[in-house]
Amino acid sequence: MEQRAIDAIRDGDAEEARRFLTVISSGDRWEADIRAFGAAVLRHGGPGLAEILFQDGVLPSGLWDDVDPVVWAADHGTCGFLDHLLHRHSVDETRLRRALEAARLWLEAAPELELRRRAGIGVGEPVVIERDRVVIDDLSPRTPRLRLSAHDGRRAEVLLAHRGVVTTLETTLGLPVSPDELLARALWSADPESPDWSNARWALEQRFSMADNVRWSIDRLGDPRVAVRRFTAELLHHLTLDGDGPDEPYAPQALTALHDRITVEPEPLVLDSLIGAYAGFRQIGDILFELLPFAGHPHPDVRTRVAMELLNGRGGPADDPPPHVLGVVLGLTRDPSAQVRVAATAELVYSGIDTPELRDGFAALLAGSDRRVRIQAATGLSMRGDTDALVQLRELSAEDGYESQAWSDLDMVERMLGLRGS
Repeated sequence: MEQRAIDAIRDGDAEEARRFLTVISSGDRWEADIRAFGAAVLRHGGPGLAEILFQDGVLPSGLWDDVDPVVWAADHGTCGFLDHLLHRHSVDETRLRRALEAARLWLEAAPELELRRRAGIGVGEPVVIERDRVVIDDLSPRTPRLRLSAHDGRRAEVLLAHRGVVTTLETTLGLPVSPDELLARALWSADPESPDWSNARWALEQRFSMADNVRWSIDRLGDPRVAVRRFTAELLHHLTLDGDGPDEPYAPQALTALHDRITVEPEPLVLDSLIGAYAGFRQIGDILFELLPFAGHPHPDVRTRVAMELLNGRGGPADDPPPHVLGVVLGLTRDPSAQVRVAATAELVYSGIDTPELRDGFAALLAGSDRRVRIQAATGLSMRGDTDALVQLRELSAEDGYESQAWSDLDMVERMLGLRGS
């Protein structure tokens, strides 16, 4: 392996290391080279670099030199790296259990002391302690990282996501775990952006029936701890995303519990998920009049959720809302918050509504200064046969260029209107 790649790994230069990874992945000796590259990352780059580099690469199975990447990933708390290894390769039970044992050891460990031990740094020796997060993209969990460095170059690093790793390995092995234990793992950091939290929620969705999850969550919606309420509200919301919620026999019980909690929930981010879950248990096309009081909520996430759920999909009453309901959604298209404006406008663009009031609202938005909303308004009018708006959408697309949002919307509209061949 080239020295520049090793230097990049030692320096934590992810971009240079990724360029080298791309080159060797396409070569004739890619498997041997990638094994050597992977071993160098594990030995010299640390878990943060491994998490970043191997989120979507081609990974060989087996040992990387004398390092088992599955056990190493579990030991160093690299949830994303471990997930990719498990999804790409069949890993025997012995290796999985070794990995689980390595991860479980961290659940009772003091991370700083363990890193000192691994780096050979005495308890009294001065060190530089760095805490940050490893971020892959906007959709991935943000993994806490702890790094210790001595003045003479000795260092050690770990990602603090071992509870998420344990959850993944238990699921892979089919080992029993209770919902309360999964909740406790999520609450360890109480961070909804951490793998501990997201893996616990995913395990509940995968390992327990929807009925059991709903009953378990309902019992915790009034918990005095905000993190418990947020976790269970998120779980209920996620359970309804496949669209089956309204037809389940326990939907009335869930709706009653969610409605009662919505009326008293003080935390905006919990309220956001509660409203999403409530809409998921209502029939598609219902108008959720009970959400109208929250259209003026001070938190933009709540107003965004109201914009998304007030008209609960297409079909039925939502296609022909009363004027005052349509007026509320149109009002949200002019909200001070950009995220609220975009969400409200999107709901109207793809709704089944076509009234003079809606067209006038779109026309006003198209004449406004918010470019994203202007594109949406031009799209909404074009979908409803407004040729002048279609001309403006084409102009916006030409200005923004290929694969921009305006280009994508124009492509969709022209295909829908039969103006472009399939």
